[in-house]
Amino acid sequence: MKKIQIISASNCNNCELLYNVVSTIVKSKNIPAEVEKIIDVKELVKYKTMKTPVLVVDGKVKHVGTPIPAPQTIEELITQD
Repeated sequence: MKKIQIISASNCNNCELLYNVVSTIVKSKNIPAEVEKIIDVKELVKYKTMKTPVLVVDGKVKHVGTPIPAPQTIEELITQD
């Protein structure tokens, strides 16, 4: 099972949007994954960025900042190894 994290320093609109899009894709495509939203500056520092949101899949940063990618691109990011 994949571990998908959306990391932010605050509960911003783009962070919420990315979380919702990822959650919808995971459910609609039956992707075995746990989706977690983390609001913690320390987590951002851990991934050496202060831009948000950060999309992390299995410990690997897949996307940082805005604009938020299109849903098809997000699906590719979360399903590729």
